[in-house]
Amino acid sequence: MLVEFTGISRMLTGEMEYQLPLTDGDVMMDVVRAIGRKFPTLVGEVIEKNGETLIPTNLFSVNGKQILNEKQLQYQPKDGDRLILLSLLAGG
Repeated sequence: MLVEFTGISRMLTGEMEYQLPLTDGDVMMDVVRAIGRKFPTLVGEVIEKNGETLIPTNLFSVNGKQILNEKQLQYQPKDGDRLILLSLLAGG
């Protein structure tokens, strides 16, 4: 599964995207944990300090079609999904 970083998450990671291996039964909380471990600069800025949930001003878009908020941590992404990490505070 591909995680695409935008805005603040791109600045903090220095990456445009990250290929995250999925295992059977992984849910969004597992995704958040994995990217927090891989990119600790996200913790406290995009990911809550607990390392398990997104700060409420951040969310994921699944394949550009569905928006998941911080309360949908039991959603199971599928192999081949593209998760786009968005920040609602990205200014213009």
